[in-house]
Amino acid sequence: MKNIDVLREDFAQTLEFIDKCDEHIFKIKNWALLTSSAVIAFSITQDHDAIALANLALLLAFVYLELIYKSFQDSAISHSTDISVRIDKYLLEPHAEDLLVGYEHSFGRKLVYPSVHRVFGIIKNRNRWHILNFYSLLAIFSVGAFFIGILVS
Repeated sequence: MKNIDVLREDFAQTLEFIDKCDEHIFKIKNWALLTSSAVIAFSITQDHDAIALANLALLLAFVYLELIYKSFQDSAISHSTDISVRIDKYLLEPHAEDLLVGYEHSFGRKLVYPSVHRVFGIIKNRNRWHILNFYSLLAIFSVGAFFIGILVS
């Protein structure tokens, strides 16, 4: 197998992994919204206002799970960028010998579970604040449901 074929195959697999991460992130957001709605609806219909606050712990779990997938996706995007640079180099100079120097194949099989610090470090990136905003709004609705429940009682 030629060097360029290795890169093309890995590039396709990495893009597939990025898409899979997107799919999982979308499902996590859907489950967070569904679960939050169910918890708030249950707390209101059963007249147990404090249950709405339990939703905050659930939201923390969902945001953590989403950030794990986002960290995997960020690593995959970085890997695909490296492959793109190598493919561009090949297109400019097809007989380059150093095409695979420093290259790590099989990206998806070498993923390491990210540390808690790295996972929550993703939120520091301003381009990722939409994640925090989504879960903050769900948390505000939960706290709001708690206070509305107390006021109505």
